[in-house]
Amino acid sequence: MSELLVVENLTVTFPTARGPVDVVKDVSFTVGRDETVGIVGESGSGKSMTSLAVMGLLPKGARTRGSIRLDGTELLGRSDRELRRLRGERMSMIFQDPLSSLNPYYTVGLQIEEMYRAHRGTSRKAAREVAIAALAQVGLPEPERRVDHYPHQFSGGQRQRIMIAMALVCDPELLIADEPTTALDVTVQAQILRLLAELRRESGTGMMFITHDLAVISSIATRVLVMRRGEQVEYGTAEQVFAEPRHEYTRMLLESIPRIDDPVDDAVDGAVDDGVRS
Repeated sequence: MSELLVVENLTVTFPTARGPVDVVKDVSFTVGRDETVGIVGESGSGKSMTSLAVMGLLPKGARTRGSIRLDGTELLGRSDRELRRLRGERMSMIFQDPLSSLNPYYTVGLQIEEMYRAHRGTSRKAAREVAIAALAQVGLPEPERRVDHYPHQFSGGQRQRIMIAMALVCDPELLIADEPTTALDVTVQAQILRLLAELRRESGTGMMFITHDLAVISSIATRVLVMRRGEQVEYGTAEQVFAEPRHEYTRMLLESIPRIDDPVDDAVDGAVDDGVRS
């Protein structure tokens, strides 16, 4: 498996009133082509900051050290213009909340068309055909009609599918999914995960999947990076991390996953049974 993304000793520093603070500290990992690397950790662990550093979307004032290479091209130190050319065309990101990411004043079709035309320079008619095909690819029903609808006319799961269509419309080499299923119910979540896995296999795209949910990671990732307080605490294959976790924090995360045979569940079931019998 060839390496698509190589992150080495990445550190992200924010200025504060009390001095500079490292929100990501010395993180290293790789993403291969046709591979999903899961980045997991609690809120505030630095997962999203790591992904924003890769995309070149860190807040103003943030400083980075280390190296981020996309197919051998160093990204750190690139100008905003150079990064804008890379974003969308060679790397794309699916954000956590599609409703806030989509512009409510424009149809979803127009937003996909704008993305495509910015990188491909095609006519509006050709871009519209591409937008319809992209919506069909992610399983949105009646794409020829829904392409002219506005974001508020779609359900949460449909909006997430639209964000996936927009992210993949230019066939990027790297896809970053930042908690794309957090706000969705379990059934829709499973549909989105299957869709992402299928699209990754079809296109050979490398994917970073960011979440706090280890159950999700176990179903989609080939390798796992565990983060805590901005630091990398464990990194290995999914089989290794789930079967033989080396760090205490990883073991605690795994133990926090509810299980069918959980003694707490058994106690609750017993109490319910006693109540029914009485």
